[in-house]
Amino acid sequence: MHDDGEKEYTAAIIGCGRIGYSLGLDKKREQPASHTMALRENPRVSLIAGCDTDETVLSQWHAVNRHAIVYNDSANLYARQKPDILVVAVNEVSHLKEALAAINSEPKLVILEKPVALNMTDALTIQEASVKHSVPVMVNHERRFGLDYILAKKYFSQIGSVQSITANLFSSLRVYSPKEESSGAYSLLHDGTHLVDIVLYFLEEAGKPSSLLAVPRLAHGGGLLNHAVQMKIPEEHFVNALLNRPIITGLFRDENGDVRNVSAHYAVEKCPEVTISMSGRSRYFGFDVDIRGTEGRICIGNGYLKLYRRAESHLYTGFYSLTRDSLIKLPKSTCSFTNMVQNAIDFLDGAQPLKSTLQNGINALAVLEEIKDRIKY
Repeated sequence: MHDDGEKEYTAAIIGCGRIGYSLGLDKKREQPASHTMALRENPRVSLIAGCDTDETVLSQWHAVNRHAIVYNDSANLYARQKPDILVVAVNEVSHLKEALAAINSEPKLVILEKPVALNMTDALTIQEASVKHSVPVMVNHERRFGLDYILAKKYFSQIGSVQSITANLFSSLRVYSPKEESSGAYSLLHDGTHLVDIVLYFLEEAGKPSSLLAVPRLAHGGGLLNHAVQMKIPEEHFVNALLNRPIITGLFRDENGDVRNVSAHYAVEKCPEVTISMSGRSRYFGFDVDIRGTEGRICIGNGYLKLYRRAESHLYTGFYSLTRDSLIKLPKSTCSFTNMVQNAIDFLDGAQPLKSTLQNGINALAVLEEIKDRIKY
C-alpha cells in the first residue's frame, strides 16, 4: 500500500526506446515525455520491469531503473512477472504480436502506443483478444489527456455553431508508400493517427465515441472494380460512422510513386466542412487544428492555444471582429503524459473510465485506412 493507504500498482514496459524512455531525456520537450518518466513520476506506480530486444537500449534504460528487472524477450517477462499495468511501446510492425502477448498475460490494464496496429484486420484481432481475456486497453493518443485540448473542447460552447474544422500535419516523411505497407513507415499512420483522433475527439460527444460501419468496398482513386477483384480486396470493409467516404484533393506523388500530399474532406452533422490535410514535402514539423464557429475561433497546435470571440470591431464602425479572449486562463503545461498515467490509475481504482480507449484508436484507424484505400492505387 502507498503511504496514504491508497493501493500501489506495478507496471512493466515492453519497448524501452524512444517513446518508452529516451524522449524523457529531451530537454526541449515538456516532461514527462515518455512512458518510463510518466510512470516513475506517479507515486502510486512501481516500475518493476522493462523489456527490449536491443541490448544497448535495454542497458541504458536499466542504468536509471536499477530497481527493475530487465528482459530481452517479452515471453520471459510474462513468465516471471505479473504487473498490473503493461505498456506496449514497440514499433508499429510489432504491435500485433506484442499487444496480443501482453493481453494474453492478463494484466489489469494494457497501455498500447499509437497507432493501434498497421491495419484494421490486426486492430480487430487485438480487440477480439481484449474482449476474450477481459483485459482493457488504453491507447496513448496523448492529446486527449492534454489540458490545452481539453480546454479547447470546452471552448466550443463559446464559438457558436461550428462552421469548419481544418486539421494539418506537415513533415518531411512521406504521407504514404505502398512499399512500406508492412512497416508503417509513413506519416498517414505514424502521426496521422494523432491528427484524425483529435478531430474525432472534437466532433464526438463526451463519453460517446464514434463507431464502425461495415460497407461494401468500392474501387477508389484510379483503380477499377475489376482491378480490385484481381487484387483480391475484401468485398466488405469497416469505415468510421462519423468520418467516412472522403472527397480526396491535393493528391501529389513524388518520382518514386510515394504520396507526398493529400487532403480528405468530410461533412458531418456537427460541422459541414471537415478537412484533414497531410504533407510530406515540408522542411519542418507542424501539427495544428483550426476550428471556426459563427461567433469565435479556436487555433491549437504544438505549443500554442489561441481562443477568439466575437466583439465590436475596433477597425470598422458597425462591424464585429474576432478578438483574443483574455478572460480564459491558458494552461502553462499540457500534462499529457502525466494525465494519461493518472487516468490509468483512476480507472484501476474504479473512479473513472478510460479517456482514450482501444475503440477510440480503432475508430481513428478506420478513417486512415479509408483514406489509404483511396490513394494507394
